Amino acid sequence: MRFSAWWVGLSLLASTWVHADEQAVQQLNQALMHIDDAKAHFTQHIIDTRGVRGREFSGTMQVKRPGYFRWDTQQPYAQTIVADGHKVWVYDPDLNQVLIEAMDKQVGNTPALLLSSNTQQLAKNFEVTSEPVPAGEASFLLKPKSSDAMFEAMRIKFAQGVITEMQLKDSMGQKTRIQFTEVHYHQALDTHVFQFKIPQGADVVQQ
Repeated sequence: MRFSAWWVGLSLLASTWVHADEQAVQQLNQALMHIDDAKAHFTQHIIDTRGVRGREFSGTMQVKRPGYFRWDTQQPYAQTIVADGHKVWVYDPDLNQVLIEAMDKQVGNTPALLLSSNTQQLAKNFEVTSEPVPAGEASFLLKPKSSDAMFEAMRIKFAQGVITEMQLKDSMGQKTRIQFTEVHYHQALDTHVFQFKIPQGADVVQQ
């Protein structure tokens, strides 16, 4: 895991209460801006309204700022999400189906896309606050301003300048937890990684 020097400034959050929105947006923007050409492994699971933990999913994430994003779920079944800054392709090999949608629409359905999106849109689309955490860590709570959002709240966590976790709560009360490991920044990823070729014979749905 590669660390960025700017994490020292984030340690100041440890001894304070929630920051004002404007300052929190600035802090989160700084954190996200350092996720350039990043690769990571992820695990993801849902906790339902009864507190029961669901099946765990795992795979790899690749991000190239601004706009490029790739999310490959490998277990327990395959799914690929690719974004090129304008469009998002969601491919389900089992169904041999590809969903194509504008990137700004898919952010609500795939919040991890925020990691590659334009940070200047954060203040416009979300109410952002920072939370008190131990030294060397940072935690930000995002609440969508739009009533059409697919989730009610999202928490993004960092440790020593590196993203570690995302937590989401949807309108039904379910919680999703995504944990990142083997995180590497500054990987000089080629843009070809983020080009999706529709498989022959696949059913294509455009929205």
